Amino acid sequence: MMQSNVNNLVSVIIPCYNDQNYIQQAINSINNQTHKNVEIIIVDDGSDFATKEVLKGIRQEKLIILSQENAGPSAARNNGIKQAKGDFILTLDADDYFEKDFISKALNCLMLNDKLGLISCWINVFSDKKGVLEKFKPEGGDLKILILGNGASAGSVLFRKQCWIDAGGYDEKMRKGYEDWEFNISVAKAGWKINIIEEYLFYYRKKEESRNSQADKFHKYELWKYIYIKHNDLWNANHELMINNIFSQMERIEIGSHNLRKSMDYKIGRMFLKPFRFIKGFFV
Repeated sequence: MMQSNVNNLVSVIIPCYNDQNYIQQAINSINNQTHKNVEIIIVDDGSDFATKEVLKGIRQEKLIILSQENAGPSAARNNGIKQAKGDFILTLDADDYFEKDFISKALNCLMLNDKLGLISCWINVFSDKKGVLEKFKPEGGDLKILILGNGASAGSVLFRKQCWIDAGGYDEKMRKGYEDWEFNISVAKAGWKINIIEEYLFYYRKKEESRNSQADKFHKYELWKYIYIKHNDLWNANHELMINNIFSQMERIEIGSHNLRKSMDYKIGRMFLKPFRFIKGFFV
């Protein structure tokens, strides 16, 4: 395997918000990387007392901890990157981790192509209780993929610092989620290519009450609308693709609704609720 250039400093930015149970595992996954020329910048995003106590106990070389009032992961990443000394940035959420050779392999890819700006990989989605739940293969960073969804990556990726500059940083208004998707779009619009290492080198921890799960449940369409309006030039340039995608989604929803109405569980539920609907109608 080609060795990554040891002279390339990689600055690892780890936003941390109430992740006292996981932060050390994230740090260990960086300490164990085959590429050793790294610095770690942890940004405490207004965490609770327990997390602050854990962070106080972390002592190692080339690791600094910044603190800020709670402002969300975009602000935390931006603040960390502003302090970064490296020309290459690795973002890592405090409850996730990488396999030991991710940085080396990603950096090698960047060295081979100066137009390549951001690298991700295939993803293991796991929980502490059940282990690996599913395996996810991002498609890549073509803009026609990105405008339909975050097909490029999870939020933890390696990229050139110049990409962050050209993209205008992470959008700090997006505190509810999907800021990584918007960042990837901005990177691609700035002319950088986004590639995927076709190996499962990243572990994404799935938690019921995570910010991403809350975004999917309660803020999805609000966030989609924000991204679509911000990048309306892309939607206008690809309006036929967008229209086809929207109607395909509508068709899938309609078919799913039709199949639900035909299901035995649905029929039993309607039968069970029929007396209650009668009582409601009587009083109304």
